[in-house]
Amino acid sequence: MDTSVSFFPKIAKSEAFILFKAFLFFFFVLASWYALRPVRNELAVQGGIYNLPWLLMGVMIAMLVINPIYSWLVSRINQNKIIIYIYSFFIFNLIIFLTAWSFAGEEGRIWTGRAFYIWANVYSFFVVSIFWVTMINFFDHTDSKRFFGIISAGGSLGAFFGSSVARYFSTEICGNTSISDLGPMSLIIFSIFSLLMAIYFSRSFKPKASLHDSSEEIGGSSLEAFKNIMKDPAIRNLGVYVILFTMLMTVSWMISLGIVQDWSEDPCERTGFFARIEQIVTPLTLLMQLFLASYILRKVGSLAVLSIYGILFAVAFMAYAFYPTITTVMMVVISLRIFEYGLNKPTRESIYTKLKQQDRYKSTVFIDTFLARSGDVIGGWFVRGLVGTGIAVLSVTWAALPFAMLISFMGFQVSKAVEDD
Repeated sequence: MDTSVSFFPKIAKSEAFILFKAFLFFFFVLASWYALRPVRNELAVQGGIYNLPWLLMGVMIAMLVINPIYSWLVSRINQNKIIIYIYSFFIFNLIIFLTAWSFAGEEGRIWTGRAFYIWANVYSFFVVSIFWVTMINFFDHTDSKRFFGIISAGGSLGAFFGSSVARYFSTEICGNTSISDLGPMSLIIFSIFSLLMAIYFSRSFKPKASLHDSSEEIGGSSLEAFKNIMKDPAIRNLGVYVILFTMLMTVSWMISLGIVQDWSEDPCERTGFFARIEQIVTPLTLLMQLFLASYILRKVGSLAVLSIYGILFAVAFMAYAFYPTITTVMMVVISLRIFEYGLNKPTRESIYTKLKQQDRYKSTVFIDTFLARSGDVIGGWFVRGLVGTGIAVLSVTWAALPFAMLISFMGFQVSKAVEDD
């Protein structure tokens, strides 16, 4: 542990401009997603909470199909053009949805909505994962500890901006209740513009030759990511860690939704409650990313950050068990989200910089897309399965505690295998 770490990272003048570009790059990536998120969430609510595991399973299957295609693609194209090709593909998808929404009838919009829900989840994970792939291939491990918190802050501002745009283009949820025709169309156009801006800023982040051990093409088969996870203990531990924390996030989320439903039957009041959470989470996460993440990473390292997650989950589940109130929901949701986006995510991305080039492009995306969605599915069916046997939703908290302890152990294993390499 370094005891002489300055609170703020030292940034040279030559680094400031490229750091600002990375900040704006992530700003537009998350702005594009958070503008679409309200449409996705509305479709999830319409489907019902206990149908959520089926929707998540559809997302997981989509991830399973898409990952080999992505792996095959990045094996054969120039690294400098990966962002252009992948983001352009999603822009093309958005144009298709824009056309379908504009001309489809009532029946067609139902199926368009179902397809959009699954697609939106794939979109959110791929555009973010590929952004971080670009970052971990540009910055080395030391720079990642200095800069990734600041870069993440750009994403938080973009998320806030995208959410604000979504609110502007949507009708009032309370009273009129739904997003108008103009809303989705405007939000899709905004997301297309944001992705185009992200592509523009991505041109400054060509992979550094010093970080790589191969030529401009990555090579390998379409199943390389799966093979590497199976044979490499460090990558496998990372995969298990991501499955566990996404599983526990889903369990916590479903428990919180049950408490919120018992608290109020008024959808407007519930919507206002979740809106207040967003208003609190965004600025606090931004402060964490700008002023604390870099310092904590350089001061205590990844082991403490990754291992403490299980303790946070254990405290959260015990709080739900003993104090199942709306105040507890607010405190738990805010704490977990600030820790995840403000500290844990930058830490995992910092660890990814120590992986081999092929793993940075393939295994990390496989982990952050398919394995993360697998954790969601496991968490959803974990809750639904226990509730189906007659166990009260709040009793699920005790069943989840061993998994909270396991994630702390896996955090230790990940840091031991990768950080000390």
